[in-house]
Amino acid sequence: MNWVDYTTLGVSVVTLLLLAYNSISLNRAKKKERRISVVLEKKRKMHNELFHHITSVLDLGRRSIETIDMEKRQEMKWQLLNHKIFIWVNLNRENEFAEQLRSNCNEYVFWCASILENDQVDSYNLAAVKSVKHIWVLIDKYIEKENELMEKLV
Repeated sequence: MNWVDYTTLGVSVVTLLLLAYNSISLNRAKKKERRISVVLEKKRKMHNELFHHITSVLDLGRRSIETIDMEKRQEMKWQLLNHKIFIWVNLNRENEFAEQLRSNCNEYVFWCASILENDQVDSYNLAAVKSVKHIWVLIDKYIEKENELMEKLV
């Protein structure tokens, strides 16, 4: 073998090594991108479900004051309690406002359930209205923090 053969062999080995390195790094990047896209999709789905249940709770709470039929009141009470569980499940534990939002939603559900069980609407209504205001403020903070967490992930 002469020096041309050795040079050709060296260039071939270097090309093979670069090809292998590029292939491995590209594969890692694709895995990372797939993982990020799956996590983001999951977070968005949980986010949408969370706010669906929160708005349902707020709507049921608003309607709880106006409802007179006892059967309808019982049905609304059980719907409130069901939505409360889904709020717990869909909250992002990494968000610093999740615990506050959860406790305020629990408090609001409690007040609305009390309104639906009793006929003393006025005594519970003031507390429920205060809870709604806190929930709206916390929703804004929660959304801002969620957006920060999603951008940090990307």
